[in-house]
Amino acid sequence: MYNILILEDDCIQLRTLSDIIRQSDDGMYQVYEATNTAEAFEIAKQKMIDLFYVDINLKNESGLSFALEIRKMRNYRLTWIIFVTIYKEFMLSAFKKIHCYDYILKPYNKGNIQRITKLLLSDSCAQAAVTEIKKKFIIVPVKNIQVKIFINEIIFVEVFIRTSIIHTINGSFTIDYLSLKKLNSMIEDKNILQSHRSYLVNIKYINKIEKTNDKTAYKIYFYNTDKTALLGNNYKKCIMDKFNDVVDGEIDERL
Repeated sequence: MYNILILEDDCIQLRTLSDIIRQSDDGMYQVYEATNTAEAFEIAKQKMIDLFYVDINLKNESGLSFALEIRKMRNYRLTWIIFVTIYKEFMLSAFKKIHCYDYILKPYNKGNIQRITKLLLSDSCAQAAVTEIKKKFIIVPVKNIQVKIFINEIIFVEVFIRTSIIHTINGSFTIDYLSLKKLNSMIEDKNILQSHRSYLVNIKYINKIEKTNDKTAYKIYFYNTDKTALLGNNYKKCIMDKFNDVVDGEIDERL
């Protein structure tokens, strides 16, 4: 038996979504309904919820804020959350891709609801969640949404004044007011090192290193992206030693 919680302040929408799920459960789903966040939190505390359907735009409340608070509860750190909304601009593809969550636009499509519910509550997805727990990650705020980024998917990080950009194999994420020092302390990975006062690089993704016109700096090229980072003289020896140890890449002989 799987427990599903629907947070939706429109009673008609709530009943519609609840009925759609119940029609396909074959006795396997227990559906709980909440019209506000207080009710939803109370249910989540009393029952172990396996899947949340959360309306983003609640009256005088925020479904996103509810989800962020749920994530602070140990039992729900990796529980599936599906957001429902009428606004397409909330559909951040990177957010979906990294977190394995989904957005569903209103009005509801019965087939889509039933398909995604069965998919997320299948044994294969449960195993995927267990695997995910074992992978090291950081959580950063991107456009007011907490995004999970796996450490081993980070290619490099660059910081300009008060803006940090994390480049990963799944795209780039921009975070305001997060320093390089703070990011480095959050990541704490032996393969991600500082290469310049404004850059962290993942040694495993380095393709080659070349001199620039500036005699005090070098340019770092990576696999999986056309973007480059800088290597400063003060960090050159450490990066080069590590690069030679763990990565098979092309190094400019002029170094």
